[in-house]
Amino acid sequence: MPIRIRLAALATLGALVLSSIGGLVFLHQLRNNLHASVDSSLRTRANTLLQNVHDAQGGIDFQDTGSTKLLPANEAIAQILAPGGRVAESSEGAGTTDLLPPKIAQAARIGTIYFERHLPGDSATVRFLATRVDRGDGRWIVIVGSSLESADNAVARVRSGLLVAGALTVLVAAAGGWVLATLAMRPVERMRRQAAAISEHDDQTRLLVPRTHDEIAELGTTMDDLLARLQRALAQQRAFVADAGHELRTPLAILRTELELASRPDRSATELRRAVTDATEETERLTRLAEELLFFARHDELGAPQPRELQPLHPLFERARDAAQVRARGRGIDIVLDAPPELSASVVADDIRRAVDNLLDNALRHAPAGSIVEFIARRDGAAIEISCKDRGPGFPPEFLPHAFERFRRADTARSRNGVGGSGLGLAIVRAVAREHGGDAEAHNRDGGGASVVLRVPAAS
Repeated sequence: MPIRIRLAALATLGALVLSSIGGLVFLHQLRNNLHASVDSSLRTRANTLLQNVHDAQGGIDFQDTGSTKLLPANEAIAQILAPGGRVAESSEGAGTTDLLPPKIAQAARIGTIYFERHLPGDSATVRFLATRVDRGDGRWIVIVGSSLESADNAVARVRSGLLVAGALTVLVAAAGGWVLATLAMRPVERMRRQAAAISEHDDQTRLLVPRTHDEIAELGTTMDDLLARLQRALAQQRAFVADAGHELRTPLAILRTELELASRPDRSATELRRAVTDATEETERLTRLAEELLFFARHDELGAPQPRELQPLHPLFERARDAAQVRARGRGIDIVLDAPPELSASVVADDIRRAVDNLLDNALRHAPAGSIVEFIARRDGAAIEISCKDRGPGFPPEFLPHAFERFRRADTARSRNGVGGSGLGLAIVRAVAREHGGDAEAHNRDGGGASVVLRVPAAS
């Protein structure tokens, strides 16, 4: 069921309940007020008769049934009962029959009592007041009554008016609820149509958020932010796929060329060995690139983080240094490890090793032959800083803000040997750092060269 129908139904139900309760309360109060007015008039009349009965001690002729010594001529409904229960005097409207039912008569001889009944031949309800008066000759009872026809008619007229007003109120509430719900849901419907019209190829369109500063505007802002994040993620994913395809195309083309050249029948053994060597290098490059792409596929996957273990870091640093030293010796580069043996942290060992290998690989790729690469690890407060420093040309200044972006590479001035990486090494370093609750940064050294720092939380 649409929300606007539910809101209109709730408004109608609320108006119906409120008008019903308000009408019932008003009618009850009106009836009570009218009865209170009648009761006040009955008490005034009864007090007059009580005084007449009290002042007329010994002066009533019981044989004269038509006597009106105690009842004024204007009394419509009144009776005076003698101590024995006999009707001493009665007005014309009261008749000659005792007006008190037996149970009420007994209560009236004790105190004042109100009751209602119908007079014979009259459909209107009459409200009576019966009270006693003590004289020397016994206990007399004075009864006065007043018809409730006018009060009941007034209540009936008010009830009819309330029914008409209540029906109109309910109709107005239903129409108002429908209009307000339609107006309130109009921005939501507009944003829904806009969101439905956005295709998977549209990375610029945003939702038109109303400027009402209410819950709907907050919902629209949240949805717009979510849409922007999804569009950015989709754009990054497309760029990643395009860059990955571009990176894979070059080594595959070289590998294909080498294999085609090696398959020629006139190739010498030396040329074959060179082709196999070149093909092996391209295969290793493809392997590294595939591993890096698989790392990012796992890192970007929305799943549980990898389990971490508290372990010393110095043995891990030594293994990474020894593995990189094999390549460094060919160019006369010396890797100097400076790390205290007591360093430890709760880490994913494979990811930290991959990040450290990328730090060393980045430094070795750009370090001049015969230079030194400094591999330093220190505890700085609650973090461990792992840095690699080389003495090469450093990063181009315009490249530093983008150093950790995927498939970003500095220009060839950064590489003396003319061999660049895939542009994923530093991106992996920052991804590993943030996966562990840390971060990474890169800057140029004052004396020349570059420094890349990886920070992870230290063990407490």
